Amino acid sequence: MHFGIHSAFHTGSVDLAEFAARCEQLGLESLWLPEHTVIPVNPSVGPGGVVGGPIPDSYLLMTDPLIGLTIAAAATKTLRLGTGVLLVPEHHPVDLAKRISSLDFYSGGRFILGVGTGWQPEESAALGGDFPRRWAQASESLEIMKKLWTENEPEHNGHYHSFPKLRFHPQPVQKPHPPILLGGSTTRVFDRVAAMANGWAPWGIAPDELAAGRRLLNDACDRIGRAGDTASITVFTNNRDPDVIDAYSAAGADRIVITMDSTPGHDPFARLEQVAKLAAS
Repeated sequence: MHFGIHSAFHTGSVDLAEFAARCEQLGLESLWLPEHTVIPVNPSVGPGGVVGGPIPDSYLLMTDPLIGLTIAAAATKTLRLGTGVLLVPEHHPVDLAKRISSLDFYSGGRFILGVGTGWQPEESAALGGDFPRRWAQASESLEIMKKLWTENEPEHNGHYHSFPKLRFHPQPVQKPHPPILLGGSTTRVFDRVAAMANGWAPWGIAPDELAAGRRLLNDACDRIGRAGDTASITVFTNNRDPDVIDAYSAAGADRIVITMDSTPGHDPFARLEQVAKLAAS
């Protein structure tokens, strides 16, 4: 099983290049950065779908994940670089495909696209997202990006975007494209993963929920004639209990991504050492 690190980086964080290099030196497999571009002053919904709930300042402070991962790529040679998660409906897919393929090119094929659609209606609207139909919008965007990454003269005529035949370069180093992981824990996520992604990336679920999800994902793959073991599972968690980690592995996780704070006051380099020991045990 692979181990990764997830952390939001901002102006108050430790040096990202140094942090990424240390992840690699310690033998950790991957580094994952989250995304929030803007946060409304008076949000209707807070984290976890709480109506009128406050949104922590940390959501606003984080830097762009693709730029951050480019910094990490320049400081490393083997570390995988993932978004945890990128809010796809808040981007134009042609521009996003260009930035992702450029990062995959410069990193030598190390990028992993973790996809989400967001939970904050005002943030989504400010960035052009169709919040009520955000997964339909994300699905079309992923379809477009796959065309751009794999076809010689891609074209598209859809609900959200249309364009004539285009020339697009560079295409990603990874073939046919970087791995795509879908976040979320609703029952519909399993059919979506089976149809259009390389894996599932749930956040903070219990091992027994993960085991149930593995079974549902296998069933969704079976329905379309896909082998269940071709769909991976990456679990994001802040739990570092070795027994819980073992339970995740037994439940079907292929990768565990441990979340941590990036500020000096939380001593993230010491925490990296702890995660590396956990991974080696």
